[in-house]
Amino acid sequence: MQRALKSERSDAVANRERILEAARIVFARRGLDAEVREIAEEAGVGIGTLYRHFGSREGLLMALKQETKEALRRRLEAVVQTQKPVAALRAMIQAGAEACEQFGALTEAVLAGELDELGGGHDEFTELLANLLQRGIQEGVFRPDLEVPVAIAILESVFTSGAFLELAAQSSYPAAADSVADFFLKAIERQKRGELA
Repeated sequence: MQRALKSERSDAVANRERILEAARIVFARRGLDAEVREIAEEAGVGIGTLYRHFGSREGLLMALKQETKEALRRRLEAVVQTQKPVAALRAMIQAGAEACEQFGALTEAVLAGELDELGGGHDEFTELLANLLQRGIQEGVFRPDLEVPVAIAILESVFTSGAFLELAAQSSYPAAADSVADFFLKAIERQKRGELA
């Protein structure tokens, strides 16, 4: 009996993961036009199984959004803790670009705020970025006169305004991330002696 329950639980966990992975694929391909039936088919489960796990299309979107945010947060925390400020900032920008690329057609809806009602903003990422910029200032890597809230607002606006997606469309997501990182770091890095002011 206990073995049967354990097997049932592991099947349920596997189904949930399959559904979330299918949702990533289908939403990336079709954006908010994606249908629940399509996602269930992609996952290889019945529509009833999908609803048992997530309750609704909105519940599935919320779970997908939360899981993605949590994975990204863990990744960025590790980067900030283990890398020097310049490398960590570049890695943060690249991670943001990878998230945009992974979600394809759904990215525009996210950036336009169409999923905001599903809960949670991005305060945890803003705090990570603020702490990283402060650390860079303290370590003498970033300009001592750097206004952290302004720097954050500028960097966030590149992503939320859709400008980043336009850059990526002209080249690629990694190339766009490198261009943004190069430009931003040039603006905030402390100038070395002998460099022009």
